[in-house]
Amino acid sequence: MATRQDTAGPQATLRTITYRLSTASPKSLPQVAAQVAGLLWSCKELLSSSSTAKQGSAAATTVHRFRTYLSTLLQDRTIEGRWAAVVLVKATIEAGGLEVLSKSNGWVKNLLGILKRPDPPTTRILATINLIRIFMLTWDHSNLVRETTTPALPGFVATCLSNANHQRCSSAELHTTLEAFATLLPRHPTIFRTNETQIRALLTRILSSGSINVSESHYSAEHQDVARRVLVLLHHCSPKQGAGAKWDETLKATITATHATCDRVFRSVVENWQSSSGVQPSVNANVLLQGEAQMEVDDAAGLHGWTGIFAGSERLISLLGILEADMETETSGVVTVRVGAVLDLVSRILNLRIPSAKHGSATLNHQVSKDERDALYVNLPSVHVAAIALVQSLLQRFGKAATSTVQTLLGEVTWLFATESTELDVRTGIYSVTSNILELQGSSLTKDDVIDIESIIKKCCEDLLPIGQHGSTQILMVNAGDIGTQQANTASSHATRHAKLDVAAKALLRNCFAKLYPPHIPGRLRTLMERTAVLTQDKEALVSCVLNPAVSSNRSKVQPSLLPLLAQQHANAAEVEAILRPRMPVVRTGRKQADEDELEEDKYEADDHAEEDVTVIDDNAEADAQGGADQQAIEPTADLLAALVQQDAAADSEDLYSVSPQIIAKTRQEEAVVLGITSEKRRAEEFPTETGAQKRAKTNAVEEGSPGHGEVQATTISEHPPSSFVTAPEPSQQVVAETKTVSSTAVTNTVDMGSDDSDFEMPPLTMEQDTEDEDDEGEE
Repeated sequence: MATRQDTAGPQATLRTITYRLSTASPKSLPQVAAQVAGLLWSCKELLSSSSTAKQGSAAATTVHRFRTYLSTLLQDRTIEGRWAAVVLVKATIEAGGLEVLSKSNGWVKNLLGILKRPDPPTTRILATINLIRIFMLTWDHSNLVRETTTPALPGFVATCLSNANHQRCSSAELHTTLEAFATLLPRHPTIFRTNETQIRALLTRILSSGSINVSESHYSAEHQDVARRVLVLLHHCSPKQGAGAKWDETLKATITATHATCDRVFRSVVENWQSSSGVQPSVNANVLLQGEAQMEVDDAAGLHGWTGIFAGSERLISLLGILEADMETETSGVVTVRVGAVLDLVSRILNLRIPSAKHGSATLNHQVSKDERDALYVNLPSVHVAAIALVQSLLQRFGKAATSTVQTLLGEVTWLFATESTELDVRTGIYSVTSNILELQGSSLTKDDVIDIESIIKKCCEDLLPIGQHGSTQILMVNAGDIGTQQANTASSHATRHAKLDVAAKALLRNCFAKLYPPHIPGRLRTLMERTAVLTQDKEALVSCVLNPAVSSNRSKVQPSLLPLLAQQHANAAEVEAILRPRMPVVRTGRKQADEDELEEDKYEADDHAEEDVTVIDDNAEADAQGGADQQAIEPTADLLAALVQQDAAADSEDLYSVSPQIIAKTRQEEAVVLGITSEKRRAEEFPTETGAQKRAKTNAVEEGSPGHGEVQATTISEHPPSSFVTAPEPSQQVVAETKTVSSTAVTNTVDMGSDDSDFEMPPLTMEQDTEDEDDEGEE
């Protein structure tokens, strides 16, 4: 009987999966595989444990039985069985990790066999994804690369090329094959080198869409995007460290082919452009104007010829896409980018614009028909979108290194926006490029530059706030008088919002607040920007607006802030919390930790001095009485001295923020009390009027009255106010002098307290010269 732990553990789960698969009918295997694939992750510990740990145990038997069944299912005669096996192999490899991967050679061979079968495209797609994942997992283990990837990859590439060229290849399968090449080629260039010619031919056919030689197939934009990336990555296959030179050669050939295509597509107008990189016409003008616009032979990039303005425009877009892929695709080594040649090509394309009544039109070439010129104007916005995407990739790749080109690009983009702002894709691209330009050099733009892009910013705000049918934005008031909760009504002329346009417009609005110098923004434009940020409830734009407030020419006028609206709309945002309640750490002097030991030492020394000063040895009853009276006068002084020592030590250890006027006042009051007591002793010494017997008699009278200790202390302080001639020394000297005085008085009373003939006189606490000797001589 199985135990409870065994029933609920991974071993029991794996046994259940094996039993469920083995008892299912072939037709139901796809449904069963989809159900049990998720359960394999719960068996992760069992599948990933080493074979030595499972050797001779029931777990080893369970895992071996499951693996054997999967191997059998991969060779099943039914399509359903092979499809289920491919799905389960992927789940098992993800759960088992290195342990399963090291024993997957048999599965790799079976998966390659499935690729060669005439199975449905979905099965071959899953098998391709499985093999890509296995090859990628072996990259961190050189022994697995040597044992698994290197033997299987050549057959995989050849099989994928064969399937891609076959008529049964579906669109999804072709896309998966191209993605596989883009993933594996940079890591295994030597294996792909043997098939470079076949791969380049496949890519050329895909990118030559609309050519006169390839008309039986149509490839989507997704296919062409992946094909461009693979074409750029083929430079890795160059032998003997020639990848960088091959990349530069491909870039130069693509630029040359693009200029040649522009010569034929733009022949209906006279271009107002002069090359800055020495580009010459690719064909004689007389030959260029003959017949229909076409390219009869393959161009410099290796693409096939084309015929007609529409096919030429598609080829121009495809070539610009290859240049964009050159900028975006990573390379394994250092390459040289011809930035000047690329910008020269972009300038040529952007200088040709659609004619308008306000901005006029380009010079027409009357040797070309009007129909061809109209076809050019129809396709020109799409070409401009591709050129703008190339500019954006260039700015993103080089960043601050491309700041020297920003001013020229900004002028071209502004001029293009004036003529083609009605095109949705053109606006989206211009918003993105303008946003990138502001990120790079927005703070250095002059006031004239800001005025030039004012039309772009206004249109950006209009796109974020669609205008209603009656010419005003319709606002849905959730709460009357509550501006922070207003929401723009979606019922407008732009019922369907463009996602990419919204993203680009919001990014541009945020950068306008954050990067542009506030005094350079006109007042009306600033108001429109703030209104757009509030009504769209864009948190990033509102934060940028609050952090970069508007500046008025009149300094006495306070500009309103959007901070209350920001706090109302986004109360839980961390950025809003930081703006509303900024917190700074306490600034320390760094002395507190170092002075703690000194404070403790001073405290102990003060306690020792106080104990020594107040210790009195009683010799007889009279000495006890006399000493008791003196002790009552000494103890308050000793306590105050100890308090002063502790206060001085504590004051040294305080940081900059702990000093307060209350502590200083209290310290001064304590010093005044000490000075008062010292003054009493001084007055008693200078005017001795009673003999020793009289003192004893007076002491006995005091004992009969039995006054308390507190009464004696209070009477002493009140009857003898501080003397006016006492000079207070510095705090450090005062503590030392007072300590010595009290100590001397205590010792004298102890030794000779009952003697009437004692000549002891208490030394003065002032810094004045002693004049008692002169007084004695005068009396004599």
